[in-house]
Amino acid sequence: MSVDKNINLNIDHLKEQLKHDDWYIRLEDYLKTVVFPIVHGDINVKTRRHMFYDLVTQMLSENQIPLAKNGPNFDKDRKLINTIVIHHSDEDPNMKLSKLSAIGFVRQYGKDYLHEETCGYRIKGQPIWSGHFKDGEMVFFAYHFIVFENGRIERLLEDKYIGWQSGDWDINTRSIAIVLAGDYANKNPSEKQIKAIANIIKQNYSHVSLDRIFGHREINLQTICPGDKFIGGWKNTLLEAVRVKYS
Repeated sequence: MSVDKNINLNIDHLKEQLKHDDWYIRLEDYLKTVVFPIVHGDINVKTRRHMFYDLVTQMLSENQIPLAKNGPNFDKDRKLINTIVIHHSDEDPNMKLSKLSAIGFVRQYGKDYLHEETCGYRIKGQPIWSGHFKDGEMVFFAYHFIVFENGRIERLLEDKYIGWQSGDWDINTRSIAIVLAGDYANKNPSEKQIKAIANIIKQNYSHVSLDRIFGHREINLQTICPGDKFIGGWKNTLLEAVRVKYS
């Protein structure tokens, strides 16, 4: 049997499972083997993951994956914001936001819904609910802002929403997450992106002290996000830009 036919059979199987409320339980082995592990630079793994992400993106847009019509208030633990966490998407900088949301649907919500209890709620087996909405649609973003290569900024989540992003729930409850669109594992973001992050902080979160601005890797040691040039590198540039009064 050809590789193409194998891939098609796999897609058909995934598509069928995704139509169920408990798709993440039905696909648990697949998710834990292919989707959830933290890997860097493995083209084969990325190709398989993006096949799945593209499928989920399409099916969500066509209302083929069941979503809960209501659910727990996951934002009940939201606290006063005192922390900023910087990420990179580790993906194509031109990725559509619908796909970024689908990735969060799988990697954040799908993963946590596998637990017997999430945020004090027993929700395993139920259709997924985020309680987060953008332009009238339920979304699953992990981040509050995204900054593109040209410095353009788009808000993804309102401040009242907790972004499921750092790997530390206490940090999540009191932080704002800003993600750079692109892969900065081994390179610096553009000057426009760094300035844009600084302006987000200065305009909206000037009360956050400089020592509470972190890269994701400073909170979660399992990841290199937002890249190996952040600490001792462009983090210093960012902090200096935040110090300068916004003009």
